[in-house]
Amino acid sequence: MKGYEVMRSNSACLTVLFIICCGWFLLQLSAASRAQESSAIYIIYDSSNSMWGELEDKSRKYETGRKAVRKFLNGDFSNKLLALRAYGHRRAGDCRDSELVIPFQKAGDAKDQIADAVDEVKPTGKTPIDYSLREALKDFGERRGDILLISDGIETCDADPCALMNEWKNSDINIRVHVVGFGVKRIERGALACIAENSGGQYFDANSADELRDVLEKAREVVVVEESELVVVEPEPTEDQFQGYALKITAIDDQGRKYKASGKLFKDGTEIGKVASYRRNELEEAGSYEIEIGPVLEDGSLFKPVRQAVEINKKGDTKIEVMVETPAFVRAKFIEDGEPHRGSFVRVYQNNKQVFGFRPKQEALARSGTYEFRATPNKDNPISVTQTLSEGELAIVEFDLATTVKFHIVYKLPDGETVKRNSELWRDGKKVYGVHSRNGVLAKPGTYLLKSDSRESPLEPSEITIPATDGTILEVPLNVGFLHISYPESEHYTSKPNRAKITALDRKSGPRSNISKPIPVTPGRYKIEGWTAAGYFDPQEVVVEQDKTTSVVLVPKPLGTIVMTYAPSEQYTKEPDRASITSLDGQPKNFGILRPGRAQKLLPGKYLVEGWSAAGDIEPQEVDVVAGETLNIELRLR
Repeated sequence: MKGYEVMRSNSACLTVLFIICCGWFLLQLSAASRAQESSAIYIIYDSSNSMWGELEDKSRKYETGRKAVRKFLNGDFSNKLLALRAYGHRRAGDCRDSELVIPFQKAGDAKDQIADAVDEVKPTGKTPIDYSLREALKDFGERRGDILLISDGIETCDADPCALMNEWKNSDINIRVHVVGFGVKRIERGALACIAENSGGQYFDANSADELRDVLEKAREVVVVEESELVVVEPEPTEDQFQGYALKITAIDDQGRKYKASGKLFKDGTEIGKVASYRRNELEEAGSYEIEIGPVLEDGSLFKPVRQAVEINKKGDTKIEVMVETPAFVRAKFIEDGEPHRGSFVRVYQNNKQVFGFRPKQEALARSGTYEFRATPNKDNPISVTQTLSEGELAIVEFDLATTVKFHIVYKLPDGETVKRNSELWRDGKKVYGVHSRNGVLAKPGTYLLKSDSRESPLEPSEITIPATDGTILEVPLNVGFLHISYPESEHYTSKPNRAKITALDRKSGPRSNISKPIPVTPGRYKIEGWTAAGYFDPQEVVVEQDKTTSVVLVPKPLGTIVMTYAPSEQYTKEPDRASITSLDGQPKNFGILRPGRAQKLLPGKYLVEGWSAAGDIEPQEVDVVAGETLNIELRLR
């Protein structure tokens, strides 16, 4: 009995140990999975007009930025993907001047492209940070990773990127934004640091070329580390944060809901600046002030601003609470076949003019009124819903999607092999979808006319039915013959032949030219031409029949060889390293340059060889090339 108790105790211990090990393994697996997902680094680069300015060391911001970014890109980015967005580089005064210049690519492929792109952008316009971050979120798609914002100033487009980061946090958007501010003032520094802080990122500050290079190196070390591995060190407050007077505002309604709010600052009845709830509002001196502030709506306007007196009588932060009016709230809900759908961006119109927009999970603020809400979750669902919003109430705009399914079409050859190709689905005389076998397509179930004009083998239009089931693979037979093209062994090639030109004589298009294996083609007449880079060939015409293989052997024409050199001389104005050659008997040629000492194969006949004019006045020569023979010629000065 005693032994049984021991065994039971050991068994229990082993069970607990097993559970612990399994848990540890799952945690490691989860961490590895998160690390694998978090593989993107997205650079947002400031090219606004202020980049023409100087840093403390008198270096130009735009020149310093270019050099620092190129050095930054020389570092190791492991297996990350890189992308670049620039703003303010094309149009003055445009708050939508933000462009995805280099989409996500492997770091090895993207580094030089990004460096060259930064070199080419020209400081021009405004600083639309908020808009650029919103566009960056769309570019990320399902990826995880980090944004590195490099800016010499704060938002200039009446938007609030700091509050946007709070929205991301509340929407479980797991993208850190790290900010590098260079040549920024104390107030600007706080606004930029707020973006990083609210997103879980880090802020870096630089005021000279050397400092910018150093902080970008630190930033690179941060962005290549996965979020799960990162130890965030809160920056120590700088001395100047506590020197002046500042106002911190909380905007709240009678239900206790807090808002992103902004407005104006007055002293002695005169407007002296702007204030906002999402930043530390620094003041020049103590005294009596008034603020006029209201919630920021999704269209950028303020909702029913209220006025309130403020007394500033001590240095540091004076915190106040402002009671504001409650606007209307709106959220979107997408449903497909009774189930939730992830949806898409919602654009909101009045009088057929877009007034604002918001993401599916976002709760947007608006004025009361009747609006048209438009969304296009996919090309089959351009949906419009009209709804009225009321102050103080939450409205749910529901988008009911028509059913779509994803399917693939593959094409089967007579030998059982399947091939991938482009095709189209038509209905009522119009193209409805473009389809590629590799990617498939999302479409409404139903019957369509399938068309394909692939170069290899056009398809006779036929009906095809798409079932209401996701993941269906539809096989379509191809009625084809085969072309087998080959080249015999020969000494008369100018290079190794591995392709041919194939032209259909009874239709517009023709198949590919790679000849590594028999080529499936639609039955019909074809002209076959040898690869001109490999030699000289007479074209052949053949007829291909269904389910049969037609063989074509391309035999090169006999060639002669010419070797050109230059006579030694100290009189050349430039060392001659080339000569031109022109056929005199109408022979086709695949080149126009001869190189000294290099054998060049040619069709038999007469040619004119002329020396390089940059090297001096060189005597031209007429030569006769004979098949199977090598002709050596020497060019010399007159």
